[in-house]
Amino acid sequence: MGDLDLMQIRADTNFTYDGPGRMLRTRASREDQRGPAPRLFLGRTKDGYVVRFGATMPDALAERLEVIIDRQPPVEDLYALPPVLAEARKVLAQHVAITKEEAGPAYRFPEVIKRSEQVVQVTEENRELARGTYPWLYEELADWGPCFAVVQKGRVVSVCFSSRISADAAEAGVDTLPEFQKRGYASAATAAWGAAIRESGRIPLYSTSWENVASQGIARRVGLIMFGADTTWW
Repeated sequence: MGDLDLMQIRADTNFTYDGPGRMLRTRASREDQRGPAPRLFLGRTKDGYVVRFGATMPDALAERLEVIIDRQPPVEDLYALPPVLAEARKVLAQHVAITKEEAGPAYRFPEVIKRSEQVVQVTEENRELARGTYPWLYEELADWGPCFAVVQKGRVVSVCFSSRISADAAEAGVDTLPEFQKRGYASAATAAWGAAIRESGRIPLYSTSWENVASQGIARRVGLIMFGADTTWW
């Protein structure tokens, strides 16, 4: 599967859509945590761009943005910010003020995922391990599984869970208690989660923001491969 295909799957996993293919809501494992869709999602890979429009965007504005995106040259450096971002931002702001912008890299998992023996799967049988440190996970485990964790002294201290799930893929969500960070726990939990998602028949995906250096460090330690980057505007 090519990078452009993966970015399309990422967009399908991140949002829900109406019949014509316009974004309706952000997707989350729990329905009550889904928020309003952005006006524009723009993913870039070395194979091309993936663009998705929100349901509230006027057709004329979408057509104008499509013209701008279609004339862009191939992406050579995923870390570089292409001129199309500034152009799209300007067009959106002229229509309605931008209220939020998110951007960052997107990763796929390597063919071989190394699992750590220190990681356990959080299940209904052992979810008590999460009650004191991650009460939301204890209460809502069915909404976030599969979920893998590092346990210290009988409690979950680092966890990787399914933040978004679609028919084809799942996105990782990761959290570690502050006092247990920088010990490799998050990387170990993330690797176990990725292996389990792949075994289930879905594609495991991982993404973060450009500002989240710690999260990018997890990606490096797990051996994740950056296949693209995206920017989303509300």
